[in-house]
Amino acid sequence: MSALYVHIPFCQHICTYCDFCKVFYNEKWAWQYLDALAFEIQQKQLSHDYKTIYIGGGTPTALTYEQLQYLFELLKPYAHHCQEWSMEINPETMNHEKLELCVQNGVNRLSIGVQTFHNHLLKKIGRVHTCEQVKSFILEAQNKGVQDINIDLMYGLPEQTIQDVCEDIDELVKLKVGHVSYYSLILEDHTILKNEHYQPLNDEEDAKIYALIRERLQQHGYHQYEVSNFYAYKPSLHNLVYWHYEDYDGIGVSAHSLKNGHRYENTKSLTRYLEHHYLENDIILTESDRLFEKIMMGLRLNEGISISHINQLYGIDFQKRYHHVIEKYQKMNLLEIENGYLKTTSLGINYLNSILIDFLDDEQT
Repeated sequence: MSALYVHIPFCQHICTYCDFCKVFYNEKWAWQYLDALAFEIQQKQLSHDYKTIYIGGGTPTALTYEQLQYLFELLKPYAHHCQEWSMEINPETMNHEKLELCVQNGVNRLSIGVQTFHNHLLKKIGRVHTCEQVKSFILEAQNKGVQDINIDLMYGLPEQTIQDVCEDIDELVKLKVGHVSYYSLILEDHTILKNEHYQPLNDEEDAKIYALIRERLQQHGYHQYEVSNFYAYKPSLHNLVYWHYEDYDGIGVSAHSLKNGHRYENTKSLTRYLEHHYLENDIILTESDRLFEKIMMGLRLNEGISISHINQLYGIDFQKRYHHVIEKYQKMNLLEIENGYLKTTSLGINYLNSILIDFLDDEQT
């Protein structure tokens, strides 16, 4: 087991597009939650050799200094060999003391929920930080020696223009941020923007802006290695565990684990989690499930899927088994095989969902 995900569900406010498992911060609940995390850790008898730890949310930095300190104490026994310790942060919930605490306890990668560098757009999506806070925090983190910084950016926001997107990329470059995760706004049910009937980009508009983002980032030295992820410094080791479809542990409300052909799903109910009823589902994955999920995750990567590796893992002739799908999309210039890897072309990445549906249909026939 090489990766551990830790979910902290608390937020100081709820963004208009967010559908992640989250609740408003409450100090008493937060302490109870950390005690429940300790219980889950003890019950699961976690590994002691995680190469990556990722604390996500929610907003982990919504916790107080003392609560963060307690969280680090809980996780410290499992971080002896940790190469990448990531933490999601929102600028408005950080201060000098919390940043110092993170660095002292081994956090060496920060993922910042920026979304855009335009204050008027931030207000549209319910963010309460300002672009000035972001810039100030990034410079402070870099001065503290944290060079591995990711920022999340979004396109398709209400009233956002193409010029706004270009200016966001310019700011990213000026700040010398080494990694960016760039997402199109997708509205899930029960989000505020969905309830307000906001109309996101259509497929044609989305593809146009996505192509622009890829081109401009490439011009500035960013390498795309996954559908939504680009790096100038280095890729996310933790997220590569997911995309390579390797086993991982997840703890906390709504967290998932993948272990030995099982997907373990934790409860989404904070009440049940605080009562120490953390496990909701134990799903036994069939070989077909695992094979399709391996394809689904692998084709998100620019490198694609190692054909020899997938043959070895599943005892199959991958090209023979899926020759209908592969040949169909090769003729359309959407898939290609290069150096033993099946991958999407620069055009094919826009049609990934359709390609995956065909792989799934082929698997079920």
